[in-house]
Amino acid sequence: MPYLKMNLKRMSSGDGIFDAALSQIKQRQERAALGHVNCIPFPFERTSRFFPGIERGTYDICTANSGVGKSKLARFLYVIVPYTFIKENPETDIRLKIFYFSLEESKEKFMMSIISYWLFVKHNMRVSIKELRSVGKVGYYLPDSVISKIEEAKDYFADLEKYVTIIDDIHNPTGIFKTMKTYNEQRGSWTKRKITIDGIEKEVNDTYTPNDPNEYVICITDHIGLLRTERGLTKHETISKFSSQHCIELRNKYANIVVNVQQQSSDKEKKQYTFKGQSIDEKLEPSLDGLANNKETQRDADNVFGLFAPDRYQIEECDNYRVDVLQDHFRVLLILKSRDGESNVRTPLFFDGACSYFKEMPRVEDSNEVEKVYQYVQNL
Repeated sequence: MPYLKMNLKRMSSGDGIFDAALSQIKQRQERAALGHVNCIPFPFERTSRFFPGIERGTYDICTANSGVGKSKLARFLYVIVPYTFIKENPETDIRLKIFYFSLEESKEKFMMSIISYWLFVKHNMRVSIKELRSVGKVGYYLPDSVISKIEEAKDYFADLEKYVTIIDDIHNPTGIFKTMKTYNEQRGSWTKRKITIDGIEKEVNDTYTPNDPNEYVICITDHIGLLRTERGLTKHETISKFSSQHCIELRNKYANIVVNVQQQSSDKEKKQYTFKGQSIDEKLEPSLDGLANNKETQRDADNVFGLFAPDRYQIEECDNYRVDVLQDHFRVLLILKSRDGESNVRTPLFFDGACSYFKEMPRVEDSNEVEKVYQYVQNL
């Protein structure tokens, strides 16, 4: 399937842009009519009404204040959800490859977070990474029964590693880009065109075509505030280079799905008040102008998601949910920017940080279901 963003770059008004757009509309309609999907569906119903899912050729940012769970959200939405989808829907023609550049944690610790999630979902066992590492009070060690469950899942995790490559030893923008470019170049080809510079005719790359147009290649960098500065550049300039050059090229030329985890600035941690002394809670929520190190990345991105934890500011009620009961198990997912959809969309989530688990909260009007969540949290 031709990728419209690539083709439009070199088309003038007389080059058949309308025909290219119409062709893509029809191709996508035909795929949907045949039962295929044009995106990997998002798992949250309220969010998916405005953001249906993960599409090829997009650049997304996940942002939150420190310690709120932005890395866990990125892993959940762009590793666990895509992998689970293709496994639960073997009839789909989507192929998947994920590169996770972990700038903060080792690849082993990354895998432990997935193991923790798997234990919770498959066996209803809440086992944190600390517990997996036998870290706790004197005399504590991980029970053999948990080890046995993990060992039983060797085939599951061996299969997962076929789709997910975790990289923890590349920390600079050029290294990340070269890794992704090499992968793409080995799995596609370029058409050529001739140009003339200073009277000399040269042949250059024109349009990249992947061998498998239904392969979803996801590149996640967690988090970009930890990028190693490149020679002669400041941190701000390094992030600018990575976002506006490398991430855009991966999105536009190769139709990769680029995901950057980016922290909010420390100023967003501070409560602000009206002249009457009333707290302005919305000022605490993640925002586009609150992106740390470099606010300009949001201009490059197609979508920006924020994650808010009201409990850390002693907010007792948020979006009509009792935060005083849910405490740190409550999050709000915000669509801060959506180039092709609606922004300022809010989805209340249940969150269990011990096992990197997210689930959409029942609607407030469904009081019985909401009460079940309250009871579950109180019984933890």
